[in-house]
Amino acid sequence: MQYPIVIKKSPLALVKNIIAVELLTGFLLFVSSFAANYEGISHLITFGRLRYDYSLIIATSFLQLIITLIVFLKWHNENYEIREKEILAKKGIFYVNQNSLSISDINSIVSRQSLLEKLANCGTIIIKTSTSKSFFLRNIENAEIIRDTVKNIIDKNKILTSEETKKIPLPDLILAGENHYLEFKQGLRWDQKQKTINKGLEKAAMKSIASFLNADGGKFVIGVADDKTIYGLEDDYKTLPRQDRDGFENHFNHIFQSMLGPRFRQFIKVNFEKINGRDVCVVEVKPSDSRVYLKQNNTEEFFIRTGNSTSALTMSEAQDYIKSHWG
Repeated sequence: MQYPIVIKKSPLALVKNIIAVELLTGFLLFVSSFAANYEGISHLITFGRLRYDYSLIIATSFLQLIITLIVFLKWHNENYEIREKEILAKKGIFYVNQNSLSISDINSIVSRQSLLEKLANCGTIIIKTSTSKSFFLRNIENAEIIRDTVKNIIDKNKILTSEETKKIPLPDLILAGENHYLEFKQGLRWDQKQKTINKGLEKAAMKSIASFLNADGGKFVIGVADDKTIYGLEDDYKTLPRQDRDGFENHFNHIFQSMLGPRFRQFIKVNFEKINGRDVCVVEVKPSDSRVYLKQNNTEEFFIRTGNSTSALTMSEAQDYIKSHWG
């Protein structure tokens, strides 16, 4: 991920403020039209030999232009920068002030949207700090993506600041549960509920691996359920021509190259470990150097990691994410 990520306010904010200026101007003209002392006012605002009403329109239009310029400068200069360790807020009209908020101080982050904001693809991001203070980032474009990006940075910082995490054995990681960098899958082919081969499980596995490739990497463990139950790979082995680790890895490579592409195989490493006497497969995923699409049935889908889950992005969301993630 390339830093800083610059967040601009939505044009909707500018439009709303300009509409407010227009309404204010109309109100002033309306009030002025009922002024009692036309003659006295006309001496103050008339220009040369122009009639009072013409002079009033010119004066009001000039005031409107000045206010609109100020509104535009305020909108244009106000933005936020997401950095690896902080969020920087820039505000001002003729002089830009900067304030920063440390990522480590963020306790929670949520987003909300009105109906109009949903149509305009923007919203408000609410940040609560460890000191119970709240910060509101209003009229932000792609608010949900920005929210998830900050969440991912928070998770990343928490993990990367702990040297112990890199040394934690797999059984202990499983006990800790899924997170932004760790996901479990009960099996690759065999459906424990339906007691049959389920091709949908293969696609689900590739979705998760694609999300790790498109984000910050992680570990994908096959043979462990979401509730941390160790199922192992033995049932998957029975569905393969070669019923061992090599046969499993060969089949994994086949579906990986078919759905994600052979070029991205360099970013993953497949290992096997025994837990409670059962084989589990650990896929270590590094961040990809370019976008990765899941391809099946002449369609392409784009996935990213958000918290401890995999999320699909729409075409426009994917374009914004790709631009911010890879530049």
